[in-house]
Amino acid sequence: MKLIRHLFLVILALLIGCGMTVPPEADACVGKTLVVGALDTPQQQVLANMLAILIGERTGTTVKVVPAASHAAAHEALLRADLDMYVEYTGIGQVQILGAAPIADQAALYKAVKERYNQDLNLVWLEPFGFADQKLAPSGTVAEAAPVVRKDTLKKFPALARLINKLGGVVDQAAMQKLEAGVKGDNAKDVARKFLKENRLI
Repeated sequence: MKLIRHLFLVILALLIGCGMTVPPEADACVGKTLVVGALDTPQQQVLANMLAILIGERTGTTVKVVPAASHAAAHEALLRADLDMYVEYTGIGQVQILGAAPIADQAALYKAVKERYNQDLNLVWLEPFGFADQKLAPSGTVAEAAPVVRKDTLKKFPALARLINKLGGVVDQAAMQKLEAGVKGDNAKDVARKFLKENRLI
């Protein structure tokens, strides 16, 4: 009798466990690996790991950070579905990827890039992190950093956009400089995790 009762409790736990252990804002037991691309720079490594840790800790999904040789390579990998997301910059998206004219106004540039990516490429720009990389500012345009995600990835995980957008506006210029300065060797994951904890995101 005790054995039957034990088996019943185990089965019950398996049936309801996922929904009880995963935060309500994310899909439980998603059972898929998400792939985040990152260029080999401290900034890209920190931001990619920030995305990976946030998604992994809040949803239970396995998330891998993989290298990208360049912005163009990351974009092509995203189109091929080799990546689910990566961090891009509005100025690079407008000029290098879309081949369009530079736009000096930050809000207008983000709106233009977001609309073109959505309509022409089935890619979604989520909320900007909160800083613009002055080192990347392509011919008078700005370079505001934001996650770019495949539209079909967001359809598979409806709560993902809302979760990632918790990072929107959180990383200002001063915070990004501090994060970059903290990256030594391969510790970007630790730097990202510390930032998320300090901001109560995980």
